[in-house]
Amino acid sequence: MNRKAFYHLLKRYVENDCTEEERKLVEQWYELLGDEEGMDPALPAEEIKDSLERLWPKIQQHTLVAETGKQVSGPARIIPVWVRWLSAAVIGGGIIIMAWWRLSSNERLTVPKQENMAGLHQIKNDKLFNDTVTLPDGSLVILEPKAIVRYNDRFTGPKREVYLEGNAFFKVTRNTRSPFYVYSKNIVAQVLGTSFFVKANPLTSNVEVAVQTGKVAVYEYGNETVQERKNDESSGVILKPNQRVIYNDTDHHFRTTLVDIPLPVIAEKNAEERITELNFVFDETPMARVLRYLEQAYHIEMVLDNESLAKCLFTGDIKGQNLYDQLEIICESVQATYEIRGTKILIKGSGCE
Repeated sequence: MNRKAFYHLLKRYVENDCTEEERKLVEQWYELLGDEEGMDPALPAEEIKDSLERLWPKIQQHTLVAETGKQVSGPARIIPVWVRWLSAAVIGGGIIIMAWWRLSSNERLTVPKQENMAGLHQIKNDKLFNDTVTLPDGSLVILEPKAIVRYNDRFTGPKREVYLEGNAFFKVTRNTRSPFYVYSKNIVAQVLGTSFFVKANPLTSNVEVAVQTGKVAVYEYGNETVQERKNDESSGVILKPNQRVIYNDTDHHFRTTLVDIPLPVIAEKNAEERITELNFVFDETPMARVLRYLEQAYHIEMVLDNESLAKCLFTGDIKGQNLYDQLEIICESVQATYEIRGTKILIKGSGCE
């Protein structure tokens, strides 16, 4: 476990969102902290930081022992209230863990330097409406107002690289021999051929990537592949159609969810026209079959929290509605509700006899 994962575990601990094993591990860490000679939890954060820095090798070793399944030394003592208070202080101030992580990885997370972009072709959208740019490989970039895109006049070599400031929609020409990379602030979106949005909020540190078709790997600049750090929840994500991720540059965390308006996914030519052919008309159809049809249309997993809901019958014509309106109509007919849980949709209700 690295310092960044340690930080996120503390966050889950404070929010009571960790497992029993994780809770014990955090409390055992603080037992180590309490072993520091003269250590007082009321000390200034800077002194606590110095103590944690000295203890970091012990924390790593303690974590390694726990993860390998070996016996961790004795049961944890009763931990005083200050443990949770100190965890909250660490998270709220970001003084200890994130300061360490930023210092140790500052160079790795720095976006491509200006000299790396020297000589690149630059296009800025100074218009009041969206503008379309055609890249050397035939890929399309729809720039929103004030957005800037930079790229080589020729895409040669093993990578096709584009640097973006602002918001844009990409429709990338597929080329398995040359992956397509979009750099925006501190994140990278890597694809072979797909369509997706990249949005950088100028008022915050957040960057959002939303996928329309295909798959997109999104990770922090400097991590060439997500697989290299697949056990770290903050290293990056793989997005599928109708999924999006919001990256927070402050805590380097990726939060995945569904796009605002999911669209049917048809991986064929003339997909836009073929969407109208989808049959969203049901007649006394079991709920399980209705949801299975929606799953296939939108590539979004639907989960029933009550098996008896599968027996409910639905009759209706929901063509021309967006997914969420369709779900509202379906759920209302069987006295159920739906919730978005990450990248899944949960259907809740008492069910039918």
